[in-house]
Amino acid sequence: MDKIIIKISRLLICAVMLMPFQLSASNAGFLKYAVITDFSEKDIQLLTQEYKKVLLNNKLGDVHKWQSEGTKISGEITVIKQYMQNENKCKRLKFKNHSASQSATSYFNFCEINKQWMLVN
Repeated sequence: MDKIIIKISRLLICAVMLMPFQLSASNAGFLKYAVITDFSEKDIQLLTQEYKKVLLNNKLGDVHKWQSEGTKISGEITVIKQYMQNENKCKRLKFKNHSASQSATSYFNFCEINKQWMLVN
């Protein structure tokens, strides 16, 4: 029961952290396929910072590697597609996240709407 509460708490923390970047709490579930259950709050903050950097700066094919200091949490974020949707610039990102006990690969679409990047899966 405690493990479930911890997992839910981490997802809620993630949702709150994503809100300033124009992602609603209902969309925060996009990280559920990541290795989020092994992430500390600090790891979640770092991942959030890193994917924001990728959305703002990276081009098609760019691979951005990151690692949490002092832990075995790491990952890669790759821009695998750039496209236009409803006159908005969009990017499809590939997330490869790793912890000491597991790894996961997931894909998410983001579009820049009113100068803010938003999840559009």
